[in-house]
Amino acid sequence: MVDAGSNQVSDFAVLPNGALRLRNTVASGGTTPTSVAIRGGLAEVLNSGGTANVAGFFATPAGLVANPRGSQPLSAGASGPEDVAISPGDGHVVVTEKVSDTIDTFAVGFGGALGPAVTSPSDSPLSFAEVFTPSGQLLAADDGANDTSAVSPYRIAPSGALSATQAAVSDGQTAACWIAEGRDGHVFVDNAGSGTISTYQVSFTGQVTFVGNTSAGSGVKPLDDAVSSDGQNLYLVDGNQSQLVEFSVGPDAQLTAVGTEALPAGSEGVAAS
Repeated sequence: MVDAGSNQVSDFAVLPNGALRLRNTVASGGTTPTSVAIRGGLAEVLNSGGTANVAGFFATPAGLVANPRGSQPLSAGASGPEDVAISPGDGHVVVTEKVSDTIDTFAVGFGGALGPAVTSPSDSPLSFAEVFTPSGQLLAADDGANDTSAVSPYRIAPSGALSATQAAVSDGQTAACWIAEGRDGHVFVDNAGSGTISTYQVSFTGQVTFVGNTSAGSGVKPLDDAVSSDGQNLYLVDGNQSQLVEFSVGPDAQLTAVGTEALPAGSEGVAAS
């Protein structure tokens, strides 16, 4: 968990009964950490303040350990960094940059060492959040202006350069924020400006198709979403009413509202197991 106000990252163990135990808290390797990604034994933290950077850590049973070779600044001109992700196979670390309309990639070398940033223009403006498909295709949710939110699919070359695999696929909504992977090739994007959740289908060849939009509920402002590991439930943080909204996910990715749970005021992120 990133602690933006204290420039720290906290690591929790999940106990057999589901309770959390704090393992350790470490310096984030920069200022204003806003996103963290973990895959296997590698953890990467995006620090968006000051000289923005990515800082690498080893995830161990005792907690996070800073990797002295795992830190790199973002590319020159990068502005508005939003999200960090690690590719399948741990080959690249990727950062979306909303204001500069760029995406940085960092090659991961021996011992988790990061290479310098390779920057590519985003295919659609305002790239916000990202997710990798199991095959390694990168999907970025683009926080478009009115009615222009979209998902942009990319492939990463060995050099780190990104290439769009097709034109950005619009959902006709506003202010896409976070993107979550479901089952059977479906992905879900929450649209804060429209109060909706957009569903996309990714084929086995990587083709991305818009499926449809679902209302998140009366007065709901979606800020983040996550899908359970079995793909049967989607959870959404409502920034207007400080609640967690739950949906069941049908075999065809149809979303059905199930219920809500109260959250502390100011809650923003969610993860699901």
